[in-house]
Amino acid sequence: MRRTLGILSLILGAFALLLGLLAKPVIYPSLTKVALDQDSTSISRGENMQALQVSADGVAKLEGVTLLSTRRVVGIPGLAEGNNAFWQTTVRSEVEDGPLLTLSDEGVSLDRTTAMATNCCGDYIAVGDAAAPDEEAERQPIQHDGLFFKFPFDTQQEDYPYWDGALGRSVTAEFQGEETIEGASTYKFVMALGPEEVSESEGLPGALFGTDEPVDAGRIDQNTRTLWVEPNTGAIIKGLEEQNVHFAPRDTSLPTVPITVGTIGYTDETVAANADEFGSSGSTLAIIRDHLTWIGLVAGLALLALGAFLTLGGSRTPRPAGDGAGYDDAGYDPEYDDTYDAGADGAEDTELLTRRMHRERDTH
Repeated sequence: MRRTLGILSLILGAFALLLGLLAKPVIYPSLTKVALDQDSTSISRGENMQALQVSADGVAKLEGVTLLSTRRVVGIPGLAEGNNAFWQTTVRSEVEDGPLLTLSDEGVSLDRTTAMATNCCGDYIAVGDAAAPDEEAERQPIQHDGLFFKFPFDTQQEDYPYWDGALGRSVTAEFQGEETIEGASTYKFVMALGPEEVSESEGLPGALFGTDEPVDAGRIDQNTRTLWVEPNTGAIIKGLEEQNVHFAPRDTSLPTVPITVGTIGYTDETVAANADEFGSSGSTLAIIRDHLTWIGLVAGLALLALGAFLTLGGSRTPRPAGDGAGYDDAGYDPEYDDTYDAGADGAEDTELLTRRMHRERDTH
């Protein structure tokens, strides 16, 4: 039993030692890669918002509505190359229990470790027609830069470039502290954008601006985007946007027209699901990155030492009583045992003792 326990300890010790040695150079890098076959959905909701609806019947201003924005992300492994992933994202914005407002389809190549856009594999963008959502929109090539879907694994407390689709370039996501969201530790990043004119439209319906004449106007984008990121995975736990997107007429005497105005962010259900999934996986990655090496080495060496002791350490077997060792050490000659009889008479006893004393004196 002792030997069996020793062998078992040696096996477990070797495994723990190997685990510790491989934790940082092999195990951690293999786990910190975005999935090629990603499939996720996030929903954002904003109440009491203003929006602009474009349909076959014309353009209408919407006031005090609740907007829903549904983003689905699907990985396409067949388009990925090297250490890159290719993810397709579709976004539908609509009035809750109402009409569809906008829809888009975008393909993005990203590095599987840093999450930075790489443009390796045919990035594109397609803007659909809300009046004909079933018609396939034409895809246009596009060059992305910065982060798009997530932050890098092991996100640091520093600023990062983050893609903004409205501006068509990356902007600075400023690190602004730590917060706990639904039990998950996160880093907070804020992007303050605009106001900036991103496009120009000519001949817009004058009725939108309170006039009978067509109006030329610039599209102004202003947005404060706040993201709460689980730092070990780089996953976005919560997102919030304070949007003020509107048409600003060239004729400054005319009023602006809201396109999307109000605050919209991840629903409570989306936030809770993200915190549950990425909070736990983030904790696991942190243990592997920061602690598993020392845990494995210490536990492995201790188990190996215990196994060696149990397997190789012998125990001393005591000599059986009565083997004559005590007598030999005293110089006793065992041949006298045969001549001594406890039942002999006194004379014989005296003679035997005398002879024994003489022999012991001669040997010394």
